[in-house]
Parts: sequence; structure tokens; C-alpha cells
Amino acid sequence: MTQIIRFLFYISMSFLFCTVGYAQQQDSVTISGRVTNFNGQPIDSCSVCWYTPRFNPVSEGITNKDGYYTVRVPKGKYQSVYAIYYPTYAHTALKLGLPEAEHRLEFWAWDFIADRDTTLNIRYHRMEAYGIRAFRIPGAMPAYQIYVRPMSLTRFYEWMKTSEPASIVRNEDLSNKKQQAQSKEAKVDQWAPPIDQLKVVVWIDGEEVPILMKQEIKEYYDADEYGSAYLLTVDLPKHLQNDLPYRVFKLELTDLENGDRGEGLYYMEKENYIK
Repeated sequence: MTQIIRFLFYISMSFLFCTVGYAQQQDSVTISGRVTNFNGQPIDSCSVCWYTPRFNPVSEGITNKDGYYTVRVPKGKYQSVYAIYYPTYAHTALKLGLPEAEHRLEFWAWDFIADRDTTLNIRYHRMEAYGIRAFRIPGAMPAYQIYVRPMSLTRFYEWMKTSEPASIVRNEDLSNKKQQAQSKEAKVDQWAPPIDQLKVVVWIDGEEVPILMKQEIKEYYDADEYGSAYLLTVDLPKHLQNDLPYRVFKLELTDLENGDRGEGLYYMEKENYIK
């Protein structure tokens, strides 16, 4: 009798574990892809990480020697996806004493929607496409507006020679922070290329779209300090064949003066008025 009870117990536990495992599989998706530089060379041991709005990691994948990774990610919408091989990340590379030519800035994808198995291929170099947002203005011209804050690592190092980063924040609770009125003596942190030195290419759902207007704007970090960001007006794609419940915007940035490059993604949920 005891052996029968034990047998039934093991069968029950096995069924429970299988059920839980199946439920976990149903509540997560597989994200896979390859991480390379802009010459197509694979990046080994690169971290690809999904973050909450407080930049807390949820899931992480690590690339193999050929640059490939696979990771299970809980279904949901994530503020960002981040990718970098940590020893070459600017701040770490400085501490390690790596030659400056090997220093890199990270890749970002914003508002990533993990609703199905997805291939996410990534490239990064020395240009960061931070804070990408895309939107349409109801009643305005039929176009998308895209906000992005570029950051050139070469320009950042030049800026550091004469300045100190006073207002770089991440993973902080800013809900009670009060923004003061901008000061007439506010200084600029010139991390982004000027408008005539920034080349931008934009794809929507894999289709390259024309850039109709490129505006350089001031983004104030506090009353006394600001940096340059850009507002891009781009045409609508001509072939709207995407059946997904969201559009994927891809930006490729190049600093024409120093050769720094980077790319970033933004996932925009479709709205009712977009046809």
C-alpha cells in the first residue's frame, strides 16, 4: 500500500511540474538573433537584456562566439532592450585601460513588445540612439514624428576633457524632482552631432522611408544644462502589409565627422486612426 501511495504521489508531482512548465511556456516567448558590429563581425559574450521602467533586468541572453543568442522572455511590454559587451562599454573600458578605438556605446530598443517568438538582430558601435519615441499628430500632415537623442562617444570624450557630467541620471525616482525654469546662461553638453553632421536613415516595418524634416532641439536636463536631441518628420511607408498589432521603427545614425555609428528600435502599438 505504501508503495502504491508513493507511486501515486510521484505521478501527481510529475503532472504538476509538467503543468507548471507548460503554463510558463505559454506565458513566455523566445527571442533570438545575432549581435554584430557594422562590419558584420560577431560580438561574443554580449549581454542582451530586457528592462522595466526602473531599469531593473527581467531576462538576459548572452551571445556565443558567433554572435548568436536565444532567451525566453515573459510576455509583455518592456521599456527597453539593452545590448553591450560589458568590457568594451565606455565607463568599464576606461577603467580597464582598453585602447579608445575599442570603446563602445550600447544598443537600445524601446517599448519592446514581447507577444510572440521574434528574431531580434542587433548592431552597435560608438553612437547611442537614446530615448526613441514615434507618434503621429491627429489632424496634421500624414507623417510620423520621431524623437531621438543621439550620443557620439567620440564627442562625449571630447566634452569630458573640459566638463563634468552633473546631470546624467538613471534608475532614480524622479517623481518628486522639480524642474526649474531654464537659465539664460545654461551650458550645452555637445554629445550629439550638429544637424549638418548627422546622417539618419529610417525604416518602418522594414521599409525605408524619406526624411521630410530634421529639427535639432534643446533637451534640458536641468535649468543650467541641456543637450541636443532631434525631431524627425518622416513619410508614411507605401506598403502597409504589416499584420502585427504594432509598427517597428528602426533608426541608423552616423556622425559624418568622426564615423561613430549606431542604431535603435522603437515599437509603436497601432492606433485606431492609423490605417
